Amino acid sequence: MEKQRKNRKINFNNGLLKAGLSLILILLTSQNLFAQRLTYNIIKGLTVSAVNKNNFSGTDCAFELKIPYIKSENVQAQIPDLPNGVNFVSLRRSEYSDSETGTKIELWLNFADSGVYRLSSLKVYLNNHLYYLPFEPIVILENPKNILPQLVVAFEDGSEFIQTRRGGQSTKKRFTTKAGQPVNFTVYLQYGVQIVSFNYSVPKNALFRELERFDITRGTLRSSEFTEEKIPVARFEWEPLYSGDQKLPDVHIVATSYNGVRVDLTLPQTPVNVLEGDIQTSSENEAEELFGYAFAQKNKKIKKTEKVTVSLKNCERIAKLRTTERHSIPFTKAYKLRKSFENSLGLNDTIFEPTYFTVKLSVILLIIFILLLGLMIFMKKLQGIIIFSVFSILFLVSTIITSVLILTPYAIFKGGEVSPVPEKVSSTSSSIESGKRVRIEHRNGGWVYVQFGNSGGWVTEDKVIFIDE
Repeated sequence: MEKQRKNRKINFNNGLLKAGLSLILILLTSQNLFAQRLTYNIIKGLTVSAVNKNNFSGTDCAFELKIPYIKSENVQAQIPDLPNGVNFVSLRRSEYSDSETGTKIELWLNFADSGVYRLSSLKVYLNNHLYYLPFEPIVILENPKNILPQLVVAFEDGSEFIQTRRGGQSTKKRFTTKAGQPVNFTVYLQYGVQIVSFNYSVPKNALFRELERFDITRGTLRSSEFTEEKIPVARFEWEPLYSGDQKLPDVHIVATSYNGVRVDLTLPQTPVNVLEGDIQTSSENEAEELFGYAFAQKNKKIKKTEKVTVSLKNCERIAKLRTTERHSIPFTKAYKLRKSFENSLGLNDTIFEPTYFTVKLSVILLIIFILLLGLMIFMKKLQGIIIFSVFSILFLVSTIITSVLILTPYAIFKGGEVSPVPEKVSSTSSSIESGKRVRIEHRNGGWVYVQFGNSGGWVTEDKVIFIDE
């Protein structure tokens, strides 16, 4: 009896152990069943992005692509097609494990010049299936070692004058004030690490005083990390006493660049147009000069260029008319109506809209001449083969051109400034007037890259009205 009781106890314990192991096995199996897998929606959202916030020309720039839920042996990547000036350096594949596990592809490229780059997609094989994964647009800054410091003069009204690195003016604007009226301006240092010396001279025929001097003038060494930020140097008040063409007082600064070179800097040769004020001249000659200057100003004809401003409602109307024009016969009623409406708004330099009719006509004629070419080949008529071959090629080219034109996305721009990068920044590359037809070159989230003539940049999608969409 005792032996049987012990055997039952042993069998019971063995049963519990087996049940526990079975439960653990079931849990592990269920975990594998419900584990996350790489799906098409996940792959669709993958992008290749730059590792560092700031990337410079002439240096190796790192890019990274993380592909979750897949082992490295099931991933292969090919070097993308690179534009001129962009060189391949290295490519590496490895597994990673943080909040999730997967494969990481690291890519290093070298950009010869600064600018905004939109690289072609990276070719990646996942489980022997080919996918094209896009690169995020990348801004390449000029290498700090090649950038020399420069001075920037900023007036209280927002006007800025910059001495370019070649010694020229970045702008041809003129600052206007009146004699006897104080003008406040601030001098900034850009692309400099340290100010070695700082001095200025008091001009003749003007009142000039320093209002404030900032920390950088004390020789403080700034961080060696590159930044495009303009560092304030000093703030001045300048009061011209006589009218005429003048320039700002001389300010001399010696600054060090990011490569350690010392550079002598002076203020930009800012042209200042000083008008006659309430002050008195000290001689009759000066009074005559001022009188003659004022008389010449009155008789000088100033040609003003007025910018056309198109309202939101009219922009929507233009987009609608152009959509209608696309679905009609070229240069008929829809074209004339759209052209007349744009001319009434002052938009006289607009471009015609490609039409689906032209594409269909080109395709039909292409098919007809291909059939006729086949007939001539069957009949072995050399002259007919030559003639219909030429026409077939012409209409093939016409079909390709018209198809490209009709498939290229266009929109009506609501007007405003465009940014060099798809994010809200203070600096802008250019501006485009409202009502203009712009070409959409790229979409990224809620941003689109628009191109109009030589002007182009990123704007939010709410700034454009798409044509035929």
